[in-house]
Formats: sequence, structure tokens, C-alpha cells
Amino acid sequence: MSSAYALEDPTKGKPFFPWLWEDQFQPTLEHATEFGNLGILAAGAVGSIAAFQYENDVYLHNRRGQNLIMSKEDAGSLGTLGGGGLGIGIAVAQLFLDQENGLQHARAIALTSTSHVLLAWAFSKKRPGGREDFLPFPSSFPSGHASSAFATATSLAYSYGYWAGIPAFTLATAIAAARVSENAHWLSDVVAGAALGIYWGRASAQTKMNQAGETRAAWMAFPFRDGFVASYTTEF
Repeated sequence: MSSAYALEDPTKGKPFFPWLWEDQFQPTLEHATEFGNLGILAAGAVGSIAAFQYENDVYLHNRRGQNLIMSKEDAGSLGTLGGGGLGIGIAVAQLFLDQENGLQHARAIALTSTSHVLLAWAFSKKRPGGREDFLPFPSSFPSGHASSAFATATSLAYSYGYWAGIPAFTLATAIAAARVSENAHWLSDVVAGAALGIYWGRASAQTKMNQAGETRAAWMAFPFRDGFVASYTTEF
């Protein structure tokens, strides 16, 4: 007995480009403006500003090469792993095996990548030590590795729960730490990148839940003065 997987037509006969905009990106962009998602961006901005105060000390510490959080070999391996190929590969596999969640993941990756490039161009921040860039302009902020890794982790967490989310977020955190450890990014770069990936991952998941008519409740905590403010949201 043999089995084959085929990619079903997700448009259900609708012209591709109207479907792509009206059913995929437009609702995700609308969800992106909701309070909870804007709160993620705000927390990322606050975290990035806080990290900025210490990033030069972190850079000098890493440059000395003593008491690093990971070896150069491990940091390099994680940097290669977090280049975006893994997330894209998972999304492609999902499109064949679990199309609804694959579309959710693909939306998150596409919007994260687009916004990363636009923000990198807008800030044009140079990398630590004058390292070369992959893009034709200084593109240290935000970290593309961190943003794509956290977009994938958020998508997997929403799709499959804690059993997928915990290892995915652990790996995303390790990738972000590796980029700082090998002085490929400043500390604020990866903080902003993580927030960006979570932001689009959550907005894309809300689009899927609305299309499926699902309801989900969630608690979120945001830093406030000397503590945290808890926010309870119910999504329909």
C-alpha cells in the first residue's frame, strides 16, 4: 500500500491574487493592529531600549572571548540553523501535510521577512565590529535570524500547543543568543527581532482562528514600572 500527499487548492476556486490579499494578508494586517499585538510591539520596543544600554558591554565581553555563553562552534551552527531555511522547510511540509497551519506559518514568515527588511533599511544600523551585511545596506536592527526563528516558534505553538511550542521557543532563544554571542548582532537587535516574530506569528494565528471560527483565551504580561501588568484576552 502506498500513500501520496497532494497540495489541495486553498483558494477553493477564487482567483489567486484576490484570495492572497483578501483571505490571507488583509485579515492578518487587521489583526496586527489589535491591542494585544500592539502590546507585543510595545514590549519589544521597551526591551530593545533597555538592551541598548548594555549592548556595548556585551559586545566587549564577547570580543574578549572569555566566559562566553556558548562556544564559537555552537554559535556558528545555531546561526546557520537560524538562517530561515528551517522555518521555510517546516512551512512547506505543513502545506502538504497540514495545509491550514502551513498557511498560517507561511503568512507569518512572509510578513516577518518583509517587515524585517523594511525596518533594517529604515534604521540602517551597522553590525558589531563593522561586520559585513547580507543586504546591500547596514541591516543589524532588527535581527532577521531572531525574527524568523520566533515567528516559526509562535506559529508552531499556536498550531500544536506546548509540546511543539516549548522546544521551538527554546531553539529560537538559543539562535538569538548565538547571534549575540558571536557578535553578529547587538543585544537590542535580537530583542527587537524576537518581538517582531512573535507579533506576526500571533496575528497570523488569529487569522486562522477566525477563519475556523475558533475561540481562544490567553493571558499576557507586560512590563510596567517595577512590575508587570497582566492582560486577559479572548479571541473569536
